[in-house]
Amino acid sequence: MATKSISISVFFPIYNEKENLPSTVAIASNILSESPFVRDFEIILIDDGSSDGSAELADILSKAYKGVRVVRHRQNLGYGAALKTGISAARMEYVFFTDADLQFDIVELNGLLAHASQYPVVIGYRAPRRDPFIRLVNAWGWKTLNRLLFGLGVRDIDCAFKLFERPLIQNLQLHSKGAMISAEALIRLERLHVPIKEVPVSHLPRRLGSPTGAKPKVILRAFKEMIELYRGELGLKTHKEALRFMAVGVINTILDLAVYVVLTRFTPFFATRLVSAKFFSFLAGTISSLLLNRSWTFGVSGRLSVWEVLRFYSTVSLSIAVNVLLMNVLVGAGLYDLAALVITTVVTFIANFTLSKFWVFKNRPPAPSYPRSYAALD
Repeated sequence: MATKSISISVFFPIYNEKENLPSTVAIASNILSESPFVRDFEIILIDDGSSDGSAELADILSKAYKGVRVVRHRQNLGYGAALKTGISAARMEYVFFTDADLQFDIVELNGLLAHASQYPVVIGYRAPRRDPFIRLVNAWGWKTLNRLLFGLGVRDIDCAFKLFERPLIQNLQLHSKGAMISAEALIRLERLHVPIKEVPVSHLPRRLGSPTGAKPKVILRAFKEMIELYRGELGLKTHKEALRFMAVGVINTILDLAVYVVLTRFTPFFATRLVSAKFFSFLAGTISSLLLNRSWTFGVSGRLSVWEVLRFYSTVSLSIAVNVLLMNVLVGAGLYDLAALVITTVVTFIANFTLSKFWVFKNRPPAPSYPRSYAALD
C-alpha cells in the first residue's frame, strides 16, 4: 500500500479532563514526533468551559510542548461545538480528533494514516467496545435510528477516532452543536459520495474522570438535533421513500381487490374457486409492489435479479407471519380487535419499509465517483 508523509492537526475536545490531560498531550506529542507518516503536526486543546482547572493546565502544557496551542470556550457549549471549533482552528493538511479521556491508544492513529493515500476520510470503530451494557444498548439504538432515517451505514458513528482531509471537513456545513455532530458529518460525507475507510481500533476502559455522554440533557439535545436534521434537507430522501412506500401499498391493495373482483365476478372458472382467485389477486399485488417499490420508491435500475425476488418474497412471508402472530397475541391479551389491527399494521409497515430499504432493494445505482477536489463544496 502506497503511503505519504503529511502534516496533521490533532485536536482534543476537553471538558473537565484535568486528570487525563498531561498523559494525553505527552503521548500524542511523542507518537506524532515518531510517526513515519507525519512530517509536521500541531496539537490543539479545545477547552469547552471546564471548571476543574483543565483550562489552566492546558495553558501550562502549551508552553511545555512544541506545537501545542489552546482554544477556549468561555462557557460549556457542548461536544459538537468543541468539534466545530477544533475543525475550524486546524491549519494542516489533515485533521484528526480523539477524546482526552485515554480510552483510545493514540499510537493507532498510524493505522488510519496508512490509508490516507487512498481515502479522504478514515474513521475508527471500537473493536470491541469497552462500555457498560446500557451504553452499548443506547449505541445500538442510535446507530439503528441514523441508519433508518438517514441511511448512514458506518459501523460506529460516535467513535472519537476520525481522520479527514482538512479542506473537506472544513467546508462541510455542520449545524449540530451536541452529540449529533459526528452523525451529521458522516451523513453529509456519504451524500457527497466521499469514500470512507473504516479501521478497527482498541477501546480501553476509562480510568480517570467521569463521562458526560450519557447525561439526560445530552441525550435529549442529540434527539432534538436529529429531528431538526430529519425535517431539513438530510431527511427528505427517507421521508419521500416512506411516503412512496405507503402509496405503493395503497395501489397494491386496490389492485389486489380489483383482480379478485374481476376473477370471481366475470370468469366462471374462478366464481366457485375463491381461494384460487385470492391467490392470483394477491400475486398480482405483490408483483406490482416489487416493481413499483424497486423502480419508484427506492430508485433501483437495471435487470431484476433472482436474489432480489427471493429477498422480496421472504419479506412478504415474514410480514404475513408477523401479522397473524402479533394480531393473535394482542387480541389474546385482551386488546380491542380494531386497536390490535392498527398496531399490527403500523409494526408491519415499519418492518417492511426497513427490510425493503436496507435488504431487499440494497443494490442501488453506483454512486458517482468522488473527485479529489473541493471546489463543489464551497
